[in-house]
Amino acid sequence: MATNTVNGSLTCSDGTTIPLKTEIAEGTESDLGTDLVYTVTSQNVGDYAPGKVITAGSVTCDNGVAYCYILSQGLVAALIPIGIKGVCQDVPALCKPYRLSAGDKVRVLSNTAALRTASLSVYTASGKSRIFTVLPTGAATNSFTDLQTGNTIGDTLQNEKIVRWQGCSVDGSKIETNGFYVIDQLGNVVGACPATDPSEAQPQMSAAYNVGINLNYNAQFLTNA
Repeated sequence: MATNTVNGSLTCSDGTTIPLKTEIAEGTESDLGTDLVYTVTSQNVGDYAPGKVITAGSVTCDNGVAYCYILSQGLVAALIPIGIKGVCQDVPALCKPYRLSAGDKVRVLSNTAALRTASLSVYTASGKSRIFTVLPTGAATNSFTDLQTGNTIGDTLQNEKIVRWQGCSVDGSKIETNGFYVIDQLGNVVGACPATDPSEAQPQMSAAYNVGINLNYNAQFLTNA
């Protein structure tokens, strides 16, 4: 897989902007540092601007992208909006402003245009951010697992309510459900998240209408190939 330039910017509450730029290999989650052209050296955002509050942001890749987030003390601290260069039309607000701490990193998965990694990024009423992923390989029921723990959505977010979410997939007409579904222990659909092909439109965080999560719930979608 090729190595491409990933760019981005984070908007701060004090009116400044943190520019991001790193050469990243496609298909491998990597750190996205500051743009050395404007910041002298490339650094992790937490070391470059500790204490600044991020209110909005956007990270763009050449061909494909699955997700982006701020990693803080081993956890997903904030979800960063993503897109493909030339397709993005906005620098969206974060679900909640986030104050940077020393050591915080921006992490991103830049992909090839054809790589089918699907992602479900969620934000809960209690302020938790999580990312769930799955790599479809054919006609199947594709179940999402947590990016960091490998657990199901029910194990990860038991007793939480999802209030905003974002679906990202290049599968298009291969998807046989109305985006991504959350199902309960009986197989009933309790929520549906739109799935956006980033090469066609910029994925957006949308209202989830308070999707309650309990143990044994799953997030999944069906594909025909």
